[in-house]
Amino acid sequence: MQARIGRELDEMEAMVREALSLFRGIEDGEPAAPIDLGALLGQVREEFTGMGQQVTVTGRSEQPLTAKPQALKRCLTNLVANATKFGARADLLLEDGAVVAIRVRDAGPGIPAQELERVFEPFYRLESSRNRDSGGTGLGLSIARDIAQAHGGSLTLRNLPGGGLEAVLLLPRRR
Repeated sequence: MQARIGRELDEMEAMVREALSLFRGIEDGEPAAPIDLGALLGQVREEFTGMGQQVTVTGRSEQPLTAKPQALKRCLTNLVANATKFGARADLLLEDGAVVAIRVRDAGPGIPAQELERVFEPFYRLESSRNRDSGGTGLGLSIARDIAQAHGGSLTLRNLPGGGLEAVLLLPRRR
């Protein structure tokens, strides 16, 4: 009983922490700075592979992107966490241009087409389980999209023809 209560308290604490992040947005005073996207994606990859997850990075950026480093890392971390959790792996593809595209692909079952937009709603989860280990808090994608939009960009999801899901993060170089 004590262990169950402890787990539930941990779940509630995580949900409150993520909710505060969502409500606070990225207007936290973090200054924008030039970011080496290849290095940032490499750092995210290293963190996840260090936890035993399968994450690859392909592509490169010709020049730094001006953005809020911690916020952008949080966005990418949320996307990679979902890919590894629900899709067994995360393949990150970096495409440089006037608009930088970062694609996060997984090998999971995808999401029903009617749910592709709904999963961005705060606290919405595809799985009805209340277990945070299997269902999460339902805030990760909402936070990731808010960060993308605060950078003048967008975040969308699409099912891949051969299976899996692709999150497409688009970030303009100039706002």
